Order: sequence, then structure tokens, then C-alpha cells
Amino acid sequence: MTAEVAILARSPMFAGLSGAELEVVAARAHARTFEPGEELCRAGDSGGRCWVITAGLVDVLGGSGGSETRDVVARHRKGATVGEVAVILGEPYPETVIASIRTSALELGGSQLRDLTQQFPQIMLNVLRTLHGRLAHARARASQRAQGETVAVAVGPSIRSVAGPLVAAARRASPRPVTALDRQFSFAGAVTAAGDLASTHATVLIPVELEAETVATLTREADRVVALAGTAREVAELEWLERVGGAPVELVVVGEEATRAAGRLVSGTTARVVHSCEPERGRQLRGSDLGWLGRHLTRTKLGLALGAGGAKGYAHVGVLQALDEAGYVVDYVAGSSIGAIVATCLALGADAAQIDRTLREVFNQANVPELFKISLAGRSTGAELMTRLMRETTAERTFADTRIPLTIMAVDLNERAPAPLREGTLWEALMAATALAGMFAPYAREGGRFVDGLALVPVPTGAVIQDGADVTVAVNVISAETLPRWPGGPAPEPPPERRRRGVLDDLLEVMDLSQLSESVRHAELADVPITPRFGPGEWRDFHLADQFLAAGRVAAEQQLPALRSLASPASSESPNQHEGEGIDRADAIRL
Repeated sequence: MTAEVAILARSPMFAGLSGAELEVVAARAHARTFEPGEELCRAGDSGGRCWVITAGLVDVLGGSGGSETRDVVARHRKGATVGEVAVILGEPYPETVIASIRTSALELGGSQLRDLTQQFPQIMLNVLRTLHGRLAHARARASQRAQGETVAVAVGPSIRSVAGPLVAAARRASPRPVTALDRQFSFAGAVTAAGDLASTHATVLIPVELEAETVATLTREADRVVALAGTAREVAELEWLERVGGAPVELVVVGEEATRAAGRLVSGTTARVVHSCEPERGRQLRGSDLGWLGRHLTRTKLGLALGAGGAKGYAHVGVLQALDEAGYVVDYVAGSSIGAIVATCLALGADAAQIDRTLREVFNQANVPELFKISLAGRSTGAELMTRLMRETTAERTFADTRIPLTIMAVDLNERAPAPLREGTLWEALMAATALAGMFAPYAREGGRFVDGLALVPVPTGAVIQDGADVTVAVNVISAETLPRWPGGPAPEPPPERRRRGVLDDLLEVMDLSQLSESVRHAELADVPITPRFGPGEWRDFHLADQFLAAGRVAAEQQLPALRSLASPASSESPNQHEGEGIDRADAIRL
């Protein structure tokens, strides 16, 4: 099988064709090469040619203006097709597509493709199937964005003053319209108006007082009910909800008294605690709690999934730098392999600079050779050193000590399945998540035999979705696209012990190759997938930390417009300036 036929065989457009039929297609195509920034096609031009990507990466641009100012709405890699629908329909190209890096493709002219579809009707069926999938996905996303949500916000009398700041926080959190109904008007009128407003507003807030009968009615009328309770008596208003049915109530408890009372809610009550916080003076909420609640009300809580990739994981630090400088707060985090180490540091409260220092201390010039030294048995002798480093890094803390929900992704060989770890001692979970097959022995923990998450879940996007994230960012540092050289000049020379390749290097390179498609698949589950573009480098080139970090930062900055369309950056505004403030009457909808 020729290389061209092998590429065509993995393209959805030619699925189901035999080897002989693929040879016919390959004979009709000819090879093209596109330099970075070169257009394959321009929106509005006649669709005279189509391409099958054989190597490299192309960007699909949306919006208007020149290519340098337009947003990247999709990326296509090896096996993907460009322009085939326009060719078959005889219509102009709907989008501009440019080469992101040096890209190779097989080109088919319009008449050639039309002849092939007559000769092999399966091609047309495949194009229609792909087009149907794209349209269904687009419609689902459009429907999700277009249909608003009514959220009842029931606030206890003891913390009534938080209502105004809470509405303001919700408006700051969402790039889409958020409105609140003025509580001075009738309850029935508010419920009716909320349904109408949901067609033009992403979130319609219905502020009410926390009272049992009102909350019970709203569980049947509103899409969601969020209750804020500051005393035991206010929590008790929710205890009879199991008898009335309706949607569950998302309970936010403010202060120790309410927290203790929530722990005593009777079995069967449909209220569940989603957040607890301590008030400041005047029963005001801290800025961090207000921010979280604003994101919760508008479904913009941010989840970050950090992928496996050895030294390339320094790119995660660059991503964190970009997110932090743009003003984003991460609400949930998950990681595989080195991504788990970075995720753990973030969950414990470290910022990008602190995580950078931690990684450089753990993977310094003295530790790296010891960690990856291979014994006569063929495994690393660095397990003891790794154990000490993970215990020191986490200071013996547990998942209960993290500031935000954390998932450390491993694989349980006994269960032959992914093992998302969310309980217990952090250092043990990290040992399980970094037990790279072929280098470290499986880590024994609570009856399981755990290895690095790279084996099945190289980018744990699903974990942050499961934990409760509304908007997800995934960082994939395993990519087939490698720049021929690092931007800004040559990379540093590897240390002497790294200048000769060994069996471990070959084994890990094979593992990376085997997980290329899985890494892309898991990353693209996210709303905003980030794939840094690296120059020449391998999984244990920790001397390239600066280069990997910079590549991660650049990739994240390129994706910030996509993130801003889904969630607004957090505001540094002090909540105290809203003290005693009610809902802004100028912005409220009057019934």
C-alpha cells in the first residue's frame, strides 16, 4: 500500500472503498505543499478543487476581514478533507482555509472528484454523512446558545443584601445577555415574563425570598432553582421539598450555622449543597464566592484538562500564564501524567509562577537522570526518588485540602479501565498517575494496579465535565505537527546523558505515536481545545522548559477569542462596593 493510499484510507470521505478503488483515487490526485499562511481556498471563491490533508495543519477562519484578524473556528489535520462539499455542489467555498504550518495535501480537481463520485457512489454517501454530522453539531451548539435559561434565585432574609451583587456578578461572568426580573412585581408575572425573555437572554434571573412554598412552585416553573441560606431556619425551609417533587434545589450555604444545618437535612430532601462560603462584614460575600456564584448562575464555570506528555507539560504553565493574565479563574481541574502534577499544584492554590518553580525543582538537572535511569531489569530505578519528590511537593495533603475540585487520571490494570482519582492522599494519586508503563512498575493502591493515564485518557476532558464544569479548556501536548525549528533560534543542546537514544526513548516514542489520535479525540471534547506547536523535542527534554512553556502560552493566547465568546474573564471589582445594594432598577425588567 502506497503512502497516498494509506492516507486516503483513513479519510472519512473514502471510508468503505477497497484498496484497489483507493488506488484509482490516488492516481487522479496530485501532491501539493502549502507554506505557513498560504491559502488553500478563500470564502466566496468558486469551488474548483478539494484537498485531503496528508501532513501538517490547516486553520478554518470565521468572521470577516483579513486572515490575520479573523478567528480560527476549526482545525483540520491528516486525513481531513477541505472543499469537497463546495466542489460537489458547484458552489463557492463557504470558508477561508489557510495552512497553519507547512502542510501537504492531495489535490483533486472538480471534474475529477465528480467523476469519482459517479464511479464510486460510496464517496457521495460519505460526504453526505459527514455534512449531516457537521450540520447536526452546528445546530445543537446554536440551539444551546440560543435557548436561554430561567434561574430562580431564592435568598434568605439574613443575607438579603447579597442579591444585588449576585446579579452583577452573573452579568460580569457571561458574554451573553443576562437579565433579572424586578422583585417588586408579582410572582406570577415574573414567572410568565421569564419564559418570554429566555428567547433573547442567555440567563433570566428570578430573585425571590427563600420561602418553602415559593421555592416549591419554582422547582416546577423555572429551569433551575438556586437557594442561598444563611441560618439554620432558612435551611429548614427546604426540608419538605421531597414531598412536592420538581427539580432539585441547588443550595448555597453561607456561614457555619447554615453549613451545619445543611448537614442535617433529612434524607430524601431534593436540595443539594453545591457551594459553601463564609460571609464578610455586613453579611457580604467575598469576591471569590461572588465570582463563583455568578459563573454558576450563568453556566460559565471553567474546567481545565491538562494532558500527558513528559517535559512538554511545561506548556501547561504557559497556558496558565495566558489564562491568568486574561483574567480567567479555573473552577475545576484534571490532569494526566505530568498534567496531573500541574493540576495538583493549581488545585492547591499555586499560581503559574509557583508551578513553574515547582516543576524546575522537581525535574532539575540532578533529578532527571536519576528518575529515568534504567536498571538491568529494564525499568527505571527512580521510583523511590519520585515518591520523595511527590510527597514533598504535596506536603502530605489530601484531595480534601484542595481549593478547587481536582481529578488525577490514572488507569487501573485490574479493571482494564480509566481510574479518575478524587479521594485520598495526593502523593499516592500522583504516583499512580505517573507510573509510566515500561518505565515504572504499576502503583499498588487500595487493591488496584495503576499506571499513567496516558495509556487510555491522555487528556482528561471528560473528568472536568463530570465534575461540573460548564465551559472546558483542554491542553493536548501530544501532536503530530512539529515545527522544523524553534522560533527565535536554535534550542539548547541536550545534556550529555541525553545525546544518545536508548530503548526507553524508542518505547516512549511508540507510546506517543499510538496515542496521537486519542489525544486529539479527548482534547476535542472541550469547548476550547489548545494544541501547542513545538519545535524538535522529546518527552524527557526538560532542558527545553522555556521553549515548551512559550509554545503553550502562544497557543493559549490564540484561543482566547474562542474562550471569550463562551465565558467572560473574572472581575477584580470589590464586592463591598455593592454593600446594601438591591437589584439595579435601571437594568431590571419591569413587568
